[in-house]
Amino acid sequence: MTVKIFHSFRRLQNATMWLTLLFFVVLTGCSGYDLDERSPAWLGESIYDYLAHDGHYNYTVRLIQDLNYQDVLGRTGSKTLFVADDDAWDRFFKNNVFGAHSYEQLSLSQKKMLLFGSMINNSFQVGNLSSTEGPTEGDCMRRLSSQTLYDSVPVLAPSQMPTSHYWDRYRKQGNLVCMEDMSTVPMVHFIEAFLNNSKITNDDYNFLYNNTVSRQAGDASVNGVKIEEQNIKCSNGFVHKMAEVITPLPNLAELIRSKSQCSLFNHLMEHFCAPYYNREATEGYNRLYGTSVDSVFQKRFFSKKSQGGEELNRTPDNEVVSGQLKFDPEWNSYYSGAAQSTSAAVALEKDMGVIMVPSDQALTEYWERGAGRVLKDRYGTWDNVPDNVLVELINNNMLSSFVGSVPSKFSNILNDANDEMGVTRDAIDSVWLGCNGAVYLTNRVYSPTAYVSVSFPTLVNDNMSVVHWGIEDRQYNVYLNSLNSRFSFFVPNNEAVLNYVDPVSYGKPSLQLFRFHYNTRLKTVWASVWNYDAETGTVGDSIREASTAEVSNRLLDILRTHVVVGNVEDGNTYYRTMGGTEIRVDHARQGAGAMTVAGSLQVNEGRTARVSYIYDQSAMGNGKTYILNDEPIMTTRHTVRDILAAHSEYSKFLELMDGSGLFETIHNNKYACGGTNISLFNTYHYTVYVPTNESIEKLKKQGKLPTWTQVDNEEGTRRTKD
Repeated sequence: MTVKIFHSFRRLQNATMWLTLLFFVVLTGCSGYDLDERSPAWLGESIYDYLAHDGHYNYTVRLIQDLNYQDVLGRTGSKTLFVADDDAWDRFFKNNVFGAHSYEQLSLSQKKMLLFGSMINNSFQVGNLSSTEGPTEGDCMRRLSSQTLYDSVPVLAPSQMPTSHYWDRYRKQGNLVCMEDMSTVPMVHFIEAFLNNSKITNDDYNFLYNNTVSRQAGDASVNGVKIEEQNIKCSNGFVHKMAEVITPLPNLAELIRSKSQCSLFNHLMEHFCAPYYNREATEGYNRLYGTSVDSVFQKRFFSKKSQGGEELNRTPDNEVVSGQLKFDPEWNSYYSGAAQSTSAAVALEKDMGVIMVPSDQALTEYWERGAGRVLKDRYGTWDNVPDNVLVELINNNMLSSFVGSVPSKFSNILNDANDEMGVTRDAIDSVWLGCNGAVYLTNRVYSPTAYVSVSFPTLVNDNMSVVHWGIEDRQYNVYLNSLNSRFSFFVPNNEAVLNYVDPVSYGKPSLQLFRFHYNTRLKTVWASVWNYDAETGTVGDSIREASTAEVSNRLLDILRTHVVVGNVEDGNTYYRTMGGTEIRVDHARQGAGAMTVAGSLQVNEGRTARVSYIYDQSAMGNGKTYILNDEPIMTTRHTVRDILAAHSEYSKFLELMDGSGLFETIHNNKYACGGTNISLFNTYHYTVYVPTNESIEKLKKQGKLPTWTQVDNEEGTRRTKD
C-alpha cells in the first residue's frame, strides 16, 4: 500500500509540474515571446551564456566566437557540448596532436575539429548517451559528432601518399586534395550501462587505455577523456565538463599510418587502397573554400564491406581487384554486422572493429624465421607477394567486432578457419582507439591458417586458380583450413580441369565435357561445354557456355571428390572422399611421378591420374596436397547392374537381381542416371558380395535356393488357398 501511495503522489507531482509549465508557455506565447531569439529566464542560461559567464571557459568561448557559433549556442535548440576548462587547455597546449603551443597557433581547421568534434547535434544527459533510438538502453558506444566532411580536408604531398601503384600518377603530378573519408567522424563514449550490457569489465576498460587509468563504477568517458562533471543543464542542451580537452579520433587506417612501430604493416595494408575522384566532394570543397580545384579525391580501401555496407571490388579504373580487406579501415562509420533489422546509424552506435597490427619487429621475425618464411622463400620480398596472398594475412588480423574482442572475450576470437586464434594479453603491447575501432599492437604475428593448410598451393600458384576460385566460391576453406583435421587434397591444375566429364550428362543421349577457364581480368571462372565420346575419348563440338550456377555446382563436385579426410600414404589402396565416393591410390610411398590416383570412372576404364608434385603441409599444417596435371578424379558411369552384365561369371546372380524388382531407372532434372540402379541403395554406401555362377547352381541343386518361377508358383498357391 505504501508503494502505491508513493507512486500516486509522484504522478500528482508530475502532473502539477506539467500544468505549471503549460501555464508559463501560454503566458509567454500570449506576450509574443520569440523562442528563436532568446529563452525564457526560467529555463536557465544558454550554453554560450553559461560558458561566457562562468569565467573558467575562456578558450572555449574564443573558439565559439572565432567560428561565429555564438548565435547557435546562445539560442534555444538542442546541443550537447563536452567542454574543458582553461586549466585543461593550458595543459593541452603543452602537448597535443596538432603541435600547437598556444591558442594563436591553432589553424581554422583545427579550431573546427576541437569545437565541433566535441559537440553532438542533440541534447543528451550522460545516462542517455548509452541508449540507441527506440530507446534501447545500454547498447550505444558511438555517436556522430557535429563535424562536417569539410572541416578538415588534407592536401597530400607526394611523399605523404601511399606507396602502392594506384597512387603513382598523382605522385608525379604534385599535391593532391584527398579526403580521408566521406562520412562524419563519430565520438566514442563508454558509459556504465553500455559496459554492463556488453559485458565489458573495468579490467577490460583499463586494458584498452594501456592500464593508465583505473575505472570505477559510474565513470564515463568520451574519446578516452573522463567526464568530471555531468549534466550541466542549459536552456538549449547539456554541458559536460571534461577532465582534459578532447580531440577527434582518427580512423583505423590513419591511426595505423601515424604509428612508427607499425610502418611495415601499414605499407602492406595500403597495397589495397586507391584515390577515388568524387564530384560531390569537389563541388563542396570549392564552394566552401572559394577555390577552383579540378579534382577532390577520397582515399578508400578495396574491401568486402565499405561505405554504406557495400563492397568495393574495383579500382578507380574499374578493374576487378585481386584482394579485398574484410572491411574498410578508412571508413569512419564502419559498423559490425548487418544493418538489416535496424538503420545503419543505429548499427554504427552499437559496435566498431579491431585490427591486430604486428610491430615491424614482429613482422620481420615472422618473415625471416617464422611461418612467413614460406612467403620469403617463394617471393623474395614483401612487395612481390601477390595481393590475393597478402590479403589473407591482413584479414586474419581484422576483427569485425570490438565488443567481442576485449580481453575477457579473447577466447571467442576465431581465425580464418573458425578455430580459436589464441590471442593473449601478453602478446599485445599497446592499444590505440580510433573513431571506427581499436588497434592492438602485437609482438607476434597471427598467421592465417591458409598459409599452412592443404589449400595453400592453390593460393600461391596461378596454374591452380580454377580450384582456388572454387574453394572461395563454395567456402570450402572453412574445411580445408581447419588445423584440427588431417587432409589429403588432390588438386587438378588448370590443364587438368579442361577434361572434366560432366556426371550430370551420364543419363543423357550423349556425354558432355566441361572445360574450366580462369578469367584473369574479371577474377572469375567460366566453363565451355563440349560433346564427348567416352569410347574413343574424342572431344566433339563446343555446344554452349555453362551457367554460373553450373560452374559453381561442378566445382563443388570436384572439391568433394578430391578431398580425403586422413592420410592416403598409410599403406591402404582404397579411400573414401568427402563426397562419399571411393578412389584408388597406388604407389603412394614412391612419391611424385610414380604415385597415381583413380576415381571409379578411371578404374572402370583402366586408366589413372598421375601425381606430378606433392606439397607437404603436415609439419605445421594439416596434411598433403597432391597435384594432378592430366585430368581430375571422376566418378563412374557404371551401375551395379552394368558391372554384373559385363561379367558372364556373375550372370546367375544378375538373373536373381532382375527378378527381385530392386532395379529401377530414374531420370529427372536434378539427377541423371546413366543406367539401372538398386533402389535400396539410394545415397548410402553398400558393398555387394557377388556369388559365382557355380555357387548359385550348387544351392539350387541342394534345394536351398528356389528359382523365381518356383517363388511365383508358391505365392500363387498361397493366394488360391486364401
